Amino acid sequence: MKKMGSKIWVGNGLESQNEGQLGHTLGGNIGNLFDIPLFSSDKDRVLNIIGEKLDLGTKKYWIATVNPEFVMEAEKDKNFKEILQNETSLNVVDGIGLIWAREVEKGNNWFKVGMEILRGEHKDQIASGADLMLDLARMAQEKGKKIFLLGGFGNRAEKTADFLRGKFGLEAKQIAWSEGEPNVENEEVIEKINKFKPDILLVAYGMKKQEFWIRDNLKKLDVGLVMGVGRSFDYYSGELKRAPEGLRKMGGEWLYSLIKEPKRWRRQLALPKFVWKVLMK
Repeated sequence: MKKMGSKIWVGNGLESQNEGQLGHTLGGNIGNLFDIPLFSSDKDRVLNIIGEKLDLGTKKYWIATVNPEFVMEAEKDKNFKEILQNETSLNVVDGIGLIWAREVEKGNNWFKVGMEILRGEHKDQIASGADLMLDLARMAQEKGKKIFLLGGFGNRAEKTADFLRGKFGLEAKQIAWSEGEPNVENEEVIEKINKFKPDILLVAYGMKKQEFWIRDNLKKLDVGLVMGVGRSFDYYSGELKRAPEGLRKMGGEWLYSLIKEPKRWRRQLALPKFVWKVLMK
């Protein structure tokens, strides 16, 4: 998604509209949060866009699932921010904190918006990578498309593939995987992906590392849609339990993960910093 002057460029420059026109075209709104363009609409519209791209056989369509940690990391790393500004095709909202920030920027009371979120309001505007993974697997089964899973730790990509096959009835020829670096050389990874020619590539190298990997390798890949999915393989391989649905609806999955894995506390410091940054803006 390339922003040049008053324009947002979509699909590596193949389409261009101004922000208002693009939001109308996609059926949502393109807004900027700390200079990062975000597509703000309900999850169903995001899925419609993805379905259209799959039906058209669009190549190298890059979706980033952006949350407050992305925003704070982009504030520190200009190269990471540049990826989100100029390289991705579509940035979707993966984190209730971004919805809260948008409403506060509109002039709404921060406490009132926070209470709305705790009541489960605004949840339909979140398109998390972990949830989109399941939607993409369902679409692959329905449309006869192929998925490649890259990354995770150990055999989590393979175990996630087994889970998706069982849940959605994917045929063996529709899904492949690789553990990826450091145990598999990148050249071997690229070769395996291109031999499989996936319609959907899901990269689980963790925030930022996966985005840099996609940036550095996308031109070499024969793929359709590509998306970084963070630690989603942890959930579907059975290694880590997701937060209860009610807590997820309130945007509290980060808290559940912190309780389950207290060693992540340093990373979660980005969240209060994000809140403070929004309030001080």
